[in-house]
Amino acid sequence: MAQTTQIESVEDLLLEADRLVVEASKGKSRNEQLIAAQAKVAALPADQRKNDHADVIELRAQVESARQSLKSASDNPVSRGMVYTCIFLSMLLMFLVGSLSLVYNKGVALLSEVQTLAAQQPDRRFGQLERQLLVAQDDLFSPDQMQLATLPVELGGKPEDPKAPVKRPIDELARESSYLTLHELRDLNFKLKSLETRVGDFENLSASPFPGVMKLETFVSTAMASGRNFVEVFKTADVTAGLHSAPTKPVDAGNAETAKRASAGNDTMNFFCQAQPAAKLESKDGKLVDGATTQATSQAELALQASESQVLGMDMRKIVDQACKYSLNYVSMTVPSVDSWSLRIKDSIDPYAVWILPCLYAALGSMIYYMRLILDTTQPNPPVYRIAHRMALAALAGMILAWFWGPTFGSNNEFKSVGFGLFTFAFVVGFSIDVFFALLDRLVFISTNAISKFGGS
Repeated sequence: MAQTTQIESVEDLLLEADRLVVEASKGKSRNEQLIAAQAKVAALPADQRKNDHADVIELRAQVESARQSLKSASDNPVSRGMVYTCIFLSMLLMFLVGSLSLVYNKGVALLSEVQTLAAQQPDRRFGQLERQLLVAQDDLFSPDQMQLATLPVELGGKPEDPKAPVKRPIDELARESSYLTLHELRDLNFKLKSLETRVGDFENLSASPFPGVMKLETFVSTAMASGRNFVEVFKTADVTAGLHSAPTKPVDAGNAETAKRASAGNDTMNFFCQAQPAAKLESKDGKLVDGATTQATSQAELALQASESQVLGMDMRKIVDQACKYSLNYVSMTVPSVDSWSLRIKDSIDPYAVWILPCLYAALGSMIYYMRLILDTTQPNPPVYRIAHRMALAALAGMILAWFWGPTFGSNNEFKSVGFGLFTFAFVVGFSIDVFFALLDRLVFISTNAISKFGGS
C-alpha cells in the first residue's frame, strides 16, 4: 500500500510522483493531471522549488489524489472476492498437481523396475531354475540316496575289513548348490508376484487417482438408485413389501465382489494347490469345479494340460507338485510377460505426460503470476475473466509444448544445459506467456527460412 506520511522535500515529492505515475499506469489509462503537475514542478528553477509555490501545492494535491485512487482500487469488495477466488484456485491446483505428480512419479519408477527385470529375461531364468531344482531333487534326494544317508560314516578302517560299515556318500557342495537354486527361484517368484501386484495397483491408481472422489460418486449414484427404487415401489402401492424386502446390492458392490473373486482365483497355483471348498459347480466338460475358482479355470487351462504331459522329457506334474511344495506362484508355463507390463504402465502414464500434467503445471504458473500481482496493493486486482482466460491460454500452451517436447526440445542441448524438463518449462510458460509466444515466433522464423530454400539451386 502507498505511504500516507507527509512529504516535506520537493525533490521527494517529485520522486513520489514518478512512482505513482508508473504504478498507476499499470492496467489502466495514464494519470495525465499528475503528469502535467509533475512536469511544471520539474521545470521550476531550483530557487523556486518551495512548498508554498502554487505548482508545488498543485503537485502535492495530485499526489494525494493518486494515492487515494490506488488505495480505493485495492480495497473494494469485488477485489477482495477475487483474492479469495485466486487463493482457492491456487490451493486446488496445488492439490491436483501434487497428487497427479505423485502418481506419475510412481509410474515412472515402476516402469524402470519392470524394464530392468525384463532385460534379465525372467521367464527363461525361471524355467531354468525350475528344471535345475527338479533334477537336483531327483539326484540328491532319491530314495536310494536317502537310504544311504541313514548309514553311519566310516572315518577309519580298511575296505577289506568285513566289520567296517558301509561309507555314506556325502555331496555337500551339490546340496548347497541345490539350496541356492531354491533360494534364487523363490526370490525370482517373489519379485514377479510383487511386481504383478504393483502393476495392477498402479493401473487402478492411474485410472482413479482420487479415491475419495470416486467413493463420493459411488455414494451419490447408489443413493439416487435407491431413491428411484423407492419411488417405483411407492407407485406400485407395495411400500411395505418394498421396505421389508432384502436390500439390493448396488451395481458397483457386485462388481467389487466379482473383482475380489477374480483376484483370489487369478493365481494359477491356487487352482492347483489349495483344497477345493464344499460348494461345487459343473463345468462345460462335466467336471465339478469350485465356484470361487471357476474364473481361474480358463487361465489355468494351459498349465492343467501341461501337467498331464511330458515336455522335453520333463514331467510337468512333478514341476507343478514342486511349485506347490515350495509355495511358488508360477510354473515355467504360467510366468507372466514382463514386457506386457511395460506396455500397460506406458499406456497408464502417457496421458499424464502428454497433456494432464503439462496443462496443470502451466495453469499453476499463471495462477502464481496473478497471486504476485494481487500482492501489489498499488495495482487494481484483475477481473475473473482475465484470470480464466490466462489460465486457459497457459494450459493450452503447456499441452502444445508437450506435443513438441519429444521431437523438438527434449534432445536440445540448450534445454539440457539449464536443466529444463517438460513440467518445469510448462510452469515457466504459464508464469510468463511471453516465453511461449517468443518460442512460437522462433519456430515461425525457422520454418520460413526452411521453406524459402525450396527450389533453390
